[in-house]
Amino acid sequence: MAMDVQDDSDEPIAAINFIPMIDISLVLLIIFMVATTFVSVTGIDLKLPKASTAKNAESKSVTVQLNMQKDVFLNGEKTTWDNLKAGITAKLVGTKDRAVVINIDRGVEYGSAVKLMDIVNQCDAAIVLATEVDK
Repeated sequence: MAMDVQDDSDEPIAAINFIPMIDISLVLLIIFMVATTFVSVTGIDLKLPKASTAKNAESKSVTVQLNMQKDVFLNGEKTTWDNLKAGITAKLVGTKDRAVVINIDRGVEYGSAVKLMDIVNQCDAAIVLATEVDK
């Protein structure tokens, strides 16, 4: 027993239905949210040294990068050598796995690399050296 309600007016329907637009917007938002979780580029162009015995390490919360110009970055943000120790210590607070991943450009002089590793050691953290897999 369905009721058939008809409007006898000849006026066009002037309402805009926003529901399909909202549905599409939410689907696109979800797609972008999922896609950005796979992007982990730090924006720092480093040529890591190669190692034939390199292994994949689990994701660490603290990374330090050192480029050819001796610029140092903490989790992708440029910092100074003087503020590096305090920054690493602050990032390691409350973490059970006290490891720092170090990305050093393969052309960096040995003294700068040792200086960086010494700062990480002063923070009482384990050093994980990042390399490329030598194929």
